[in-house]
Amino acid sequence: MEFNQIEAFINVAKFKSFSKAADSIFLSQPAISAHIASLEKELKVQLFNRTSREVFLTPAGESFLKYAIDILNSRDKAIYNLAKFSGTVSGKLRVSASTAPCNNILPSLIKDFHQQYPDVSFDVVEESSDKIIKDIIKFNCEIGFVGKFVNDEKIRTYSIMEDDLVVISPSDFNFPDIIDIDFLLKYKFILREPGSATRKAFEDILKKQGIDVSSIDVYFEVNNLDALYKFVKNGLGISIVSKNTFKDYISLGFIKESCIKNLSLKRYIYLIVSSKRTLTPAANAFFNLCKRCYKF
Repeated sequence: MEFNQIEAFINVAKFKSFSKAADSIFLSQPAISAHIASLEKELKVQLFNRTSREVFLTPAGESFLKYAIDILNSRDKAIYNLAKFSGTVSGKLRVSASTAPCNNILPSLIKDFHQQYPDVSFDVVEESSDKIIKDIIKFNCEIGFVGKFVNDEKIRTYSIMEDDLVVISPSDFNFPDIIDIDFLLKYKFILREPGSATRKAFEDILKKQGIDVSSIDVYFEVNNLDALYKFVKNGLGISIVSKNTFKDYISLGFIKESCIKNLSLKRYIYLIVSSKRTLTPAANAFFNLCKRCYKF
């Protein structure tokens, strides 16, 4: 049994596709297929059920997945402990971030990190907070930035900064700088997907005010921030976003920022890591940089 076979198995299980797994670890699809076939032959079990569109883990595959993750985690621990002797920090680091931190926090952090560790490359993925939490638990990434506190023993959560949410509207709506919540709820909303921390924070704040979130007229949902701004700019509705993410649109006069009267729309940005794995040298160095920057 070889590490590349185990990596192939984990990625096929993750993406439910041989071709997508091949792309994720830069191998050809025939190579992935060969690794899986060799692994099934060695283990004397079928690990996947194949359909024309997707592949699914068999019960044996589900059982082996836990061991496969532990094997790679043990390898990472060995690499980390050996790297401490040479002081080498290199390789590829996968970081997942929700929209606000991906646009406002990561660029400067990675710039500072790259100056210290030029041999580290990054795989940066923008996802919803819920998806990032699942990826951290499943060891699909090492460090995540989310917009909600995580209460799970499998996760270590660190508060790094406060974030303000604001109302945005098309400039020709002529919204005042401060608006009443009743006025706001008369308009159609363009919101992020349900797994978005920004949306959950807004809905939680409304619930605390005794407002039924079903009273929000959600015109449609989007999972891309730039698309959301363009929809608002073109007059399709209003939205709630992080104050730090739309400076260019404000400066160009395309959208208007407003606050809600007597209602604070504050939330926090958090850094999360798994409590069940040892960070690789690159991830540990990046974690320490964040710790110095945000003093957590």
